[in-house]
Amino acid sequence: MNLLASDFTWFNLLPGYNGLQKSIGDSLYYTYIDGEPVQHITHLTLVLFSTLIILGIGMVARSRWASADGGVVPDGKFTIANLLESILDAILGMSEQVLGTRERAIRFMPIIGTCALYILFNNLLGLVPGFAPATDNLNITVGPAMVIFFATHIYGLKENGMHHLTHFLGPKIGGVPWLAPIMLPIELISHLARPLSLSLRLMGNMTGDHKVLAIFLGLAYFTVPFVILGTLVCVVQTLVFCLLSMVYISLAIEHSEEAH
Repeated sequence: MNLLASDFTWFNLLPGYNGLQKSIGDSLYYTYIDGEPVQHITHLTLVLFSTLIILGIGMVARSRWASADGGVVPDGKFTIANLLESILDAILGMSEQVLGTRERAIRFMPIIGTCALYILFNNLLGLVPGFAPATDNLNITVGPAMVIFFATHIYGLKENGMHHLTHFLGPKIGGVPWLAPIMLPIELISHLARPLSLSLRLMGNMTGDHKVLAIFLGLAYFTVPFVILGTLVCVVQTLVFCLLSMVYISLAIEHSEEAH
């Protein structure tokens, strides 16, 4: 039994789990991506499990921040609250550099921070024997990618109104937008490719990382270096997703007069 197989988790040992998984898979019948019958829903179970972990960590951290000192004085030892604060502080610092101001970084922290925690914990779950990264499944990575795609244009419309649509027309040269017929299809394709790029990049890297780790753990050779490398890949892929998301949002909310 391969404890790193993508179709096996410790949940398969629970009574009735395999039957429930099969019945749900039969009700789904075919996947939307390749038309193949649904064999298992392991990725959905893993997403639910990682979400419960994130909610649990959030509740513990919230209780710490709601303490008498308001969470201002840091704990003298490593705690869950310190871990969450470190992650969010790193994301906030990176957001400030990309978006330009701390006000903007704080404004978009809920969506960027949520994506960061969601992706990071689903990535790291694959480093635990008996689990797999839910993000090695395209059905899972498409979700946050589409959230960023729609949020980008919603923020752009709220910031610039209908002038946000002028981003699709390219720059005005000589005061005349003569490039618009050429730039419009290019910009449309570019924007539609963003969620595809975000989801495929994340899925591909996590699938490769998990398979490499599974091979070397199966051989039991030099395990620690590859676990460290796998952790690095999980963190880097989270940062790449969040960084690109912030770049897309930054481009959408900049004023049309300044951009064109």
